[in-house]
Amino acid sequence: MINQRQLSWLASSVITSGGILSLQNVLIRISQMDAWYSYLPSAFYVFGVASFFGYITRVYPQKNIFEISKEVLGSACGTIVNLIMLFHFWQIVMRDTSSVARFSTTLLLHNTPLEILILLPCLLLIYFGKSSVEVIARVNDLFYPLFVITVLIMPLLLSNEIHLQLVTPAMTMPLQHVTASSLLTIGNAGDIFILGGFLHMMSNADQVRSSIRHGSLLGIFLLTLSVFLILAVLGPKMPGNFLYPLYNLVQTIHITDFLDRVDLIILMIWFPTVACKVIAIYMALLLGISSILNKRNYPTINKPVALFMVITTHMSFKNTTELLTFSNFSMPVIVLAYQPLVMVILTLVAMRQKKKHPSTSNLASGGQPPAVNPSQKIGRLSERFSYKQWLWGGNVLISLAALCLFVGLLFSKYQAGIGTVCALLFSACLLLSALTTYMEVSQLKQAEASK
Repeated sequence: MINQRQLSWLASSVITSGGILSLQNVLIRISQMDAWYSYLPSAFYVFGVASFFGYITRVYPQKNIFEISKEVLGSACGTIVNLIMLFHFWQIVMRDTSSVARFSTTLLLHNTPLEILILLPCLLLIYFGKSSVEVIARVNDLFYPLFVITVLIMPLLLSNEIHLQLVTPAMTMPLQHVTASSLLTIGNAGDIFILGGFLHMMSNADQVRSSIRHGSLLGIFLLTLSVFLILAVLGPKMPGNFLYPLYNLVQTIHITDFLDRVDLIILMIWFPTVACKVIAIYMALLLGISSILNKRNYPTINKPVALFMVITTHMSFKNTTELLTFSNFSMPVIVLAYQPLVMVILTLVAMRQKKKHPSTSNLASGGQPPAVNPSQKIGRLSERFSYKQWLWGGNVLISLAALCLFVGLLFSKYQAGIGTVCALLFSACLLLSALTTYMEVSQLKQAEASK
């Protein structure tokens, strides 16, 4: 079993770890100073995925997405759907393993053979593949908070390098440019689908939904902040020509004259975070393969699958440019080609199952969170409103952020002040929505403790 905090950290790690090594240069190349708004559609997408996972967990408790698809669609059709999902998960592991290896050989270990840099992460996959998801969830619990702290303190570390005039006037790019860059971010947001392999490890449907919502929105907020800092420090032109704009941003951090290699310290935190994401996706891949074999004893197939990953990763990409092209432009197509269809089909069948057997709908949800004593509401902010109020509050805030973006892109070309006001409101709504999702998780945690 994993708890809701661990699922939140895993969701956030999955969202951010892919975004720090790719895509940002393309977003800036397309939308320039307005690139930091591009992650907003990803928030709507992950909210939809979270609601889908919560719903099927309520109807089919103690089962993961692979087992649910076989039960819903039958053995033959379910296996086909599972193979499609496994193809996507294999692509993600291969992409991220190659990204870490090529990032290392490009910037850090120039003389180390690429084969060695690919083999070392796969040895790590073999080591963790013998254990369970609980182990990597605990390891992620140690490293990911450090990653969050490093990103959140970067505005302070870069305070002498930030020039806000580089991101103004706000929301002046054509709407179609921001739309194009926003579609590309869904490729990374689609990685969140791997959490469906761990649904059997949580018994409460509301916890599944809120944990994924909170973790994903935290990751999107961190990516938005990082792109904003890249633009505010390096400008809207140069980062579009860099392979890794975020690394170039970190290199500009200088704390006095004797501590000017802060990038090495930050990379010591970033690498374990990316490794935790790759391992989690690899374990979802193992769970999917074992479900096709009708067993959950995936350590028996651990070494062959890991060695297969080594071979395919080494043979798939000729150079870094080809890898980034695949990661930035092919992944959105793969995600949108199957995930919405799978979610719609499984939801419709689950709704029919719920009507036939209404008693099963309450097995995993545990009912509504129990009411909190009014005398206790003064103690915690999360208890001042109900779970549903926090849930819908986050939905309303994200919708307001989308409205601010739409209004700003339409009218800022006539009055620059409109774009500035809409950009400030957009930032406030994104931050507040991340806080409301945290309150959702806190409300559920308090309700569980009071049972």
